[in-house]
Amino acid sequence: MDFKNIIGQVEESNEFKTFIKKNPHYYLVHVFTMVDSETIGVWQIGYYSKDTDKLVVFESHDDLVYIHPEADALKKEEYIQPLDLSKLKISKNDANEIYDNTLKENYPNEIKSKTIVLLQNLPEYGQVWNITLVTLALSVINIKIDAETGKVIKHTKENMMSWRA
Repeated sequence: MDFKNIIGQVEESNEFKTFIKKNPHYYLVHVFTMVDSETIGVWQIGYYSKDTDKLVVFESHDDLVYIHPEADALKKEEYIQPLDLSKLKISKNDANEIYDNTLKENYPNEIKSKTIVLLQNLPEYGQVWNITLVTLALSVINIKIDAETGKVIKHTKENMMSWRA
């Protein structure tokens, strides 16, 4: 299912309608899923409020919508930027193709373990598909793709073993 349909499913649900009626200051900030061996996980749709500085996540699973409790927002900036779906031209499938081509071109020997797919609006990059791959060799490859143009903005590779606790 396309993530726009999932957002529609969430926003048409009784859970969302009840929540947003009481909390109209929340706005869409991210779409998230994890892919394990090419199996797409549960979609999570995040909404943020500047007023409370909290994030609420709705989960779409088997045509049911669940709401998670409010949580503190993990952010660097003063507030989290909203997503503007009208500017989104690159679908998740398009982003996957760009991501796969970038991997083949720059990291051909890496073997996928888990992939984190996140659509978000970052102050320094704008709206991006922020895709992170954890490899079997414990490397982390991050690829940021402009969600409007499909241009790869940045790609990096780090070894998790070099991270210090």
